[in-house]
Amino acid sequence: MKGLSKVVGIFVAAMALVGVALFTPYGKVDAYDVNATSSADIVVNINNKTIVDVTPQGMNWGAHDPGTVVTQYSDTVDGVVLSQIEIENLGSTDITYVWLNVTQPTSNPFGTGNVNNYNPGNWLMVKNASYTNYWFVDRIEFNSSVDYIYLNKPANTVSFGKIRDANREYFWAINVSGAYTYCNGTTGVTAQLVVGKNAHNVTNTGTIDLVGGQYTMATIAASGDPNWGIIDGLAIGEDGTPYCIAVSYDCSKFRLFRWNADAPGASVCTSFGSDGLTLNGGNPIYPGGAIVADVQLHIPYGVPDGALPTGYLYVVASAA
Repeated sequence: MKGLSKVVGIFVAAMALVGVALFTPYGKVDAYDVNATSSADIVVNINNKTIVDVTPQGMNWGAHDPGTVVTQYSDTVDGVVLSQIEIENLGSTDITYVWLNVTQPTSNPFGTGNVNNYNPGNWLMVKNASYTNYWFVDRIEFNSSVDYIYLNKPANTVSFGKIRDANREYFWAINVSGAYTYCNGTTGVTAQLVVGKNAHNVTNTGTIDLVGGQYTMATIAASGDPNWGIIDGLAIGEDGTPYCIAVSYDCSKFRLFRWNADAPGASVCTSFGSDGLTLNGGNPIYPGGAIVADVQLHIPYGVPDGALPTGYLYVVASAA
């Protein structure tokens, strides 16, 4: 009986505990109501939207001498000193491809004495995390207005000039054989771009013999655009940096590009492999993600003093 009474006593005590009531300023609350919960559904659909943001919005490269490589700039908003830009996916879709474009001068500015004819977008160089080399985004070079008396040019040269990379200048010439003077890959016409290997500057003559000296050369092919011919990869300079090169049909100018998938002939420029001309190297940028690119400004020789017009860098993103 003692054991049974002990069990009954425990049962009664438990029953009594269930009946305990709490008193609050708002009245009586039963103990089993204190932890009660409820829920409401939150339903949201996100629109398909591609948004890309580049930070900072302005780069002030300061004042420098001609022939200078500038490795840092100041953010025009708060003055923070940086050497990179950040490209962020603020939208809802995966960004598959990112490429760049820049502003360029519309005619040869060198020798004009007018600072407004120059454009610093033409001097911007960029690299991503996969490379140690910097490339011009899309640099345009024009036929020279000066005849370099010391330059030994190939036969049938129709235009020549310099590729200007800060304190390194590389002489080039275009020679054409055939019935027409075209550089767009016209059938029956052979046009070649020859570029000296060694740089010219204030202390070195560089490669001035484009016939028997050290140079690289390539034949200009059709690009699919009658206004432009294309060279699918040509090593430029002492370090052999490869570029895709678009040459105007009249041979008067050409563009060296690496990061501009909208450049003339870009669709047939395959020398950079599966990564193509994209800055993200084929790796998608997911919503909320970002990539970083290193930037430099290579100011050429022969620029008048004063404030230049504002140049622009454009970031283009595709979710295709």
